[in-house]
Amino acid sequence: MADLAIVFHWTPTDCAALTLRELMDWRERARTRSNPEDAHGARSQAASHSRRGR
Repeated sequence: MADLAIVFHWTPTDCAALTLRELMDWRERARTRSNPEDAHGARSQAASHSRRGR
């Protein structure tokens, strides 16, 4: 919810009526909006980082 607050300026009250699925969807939108050059996100970075350690 912190991502939603920072990117969209939403309060916890604004998010209270959202389902978990909706929160996850909006969180992904906030992530892509805050970091548009990272098309694959943190998951792909973590996966590539873990592969390097092998």
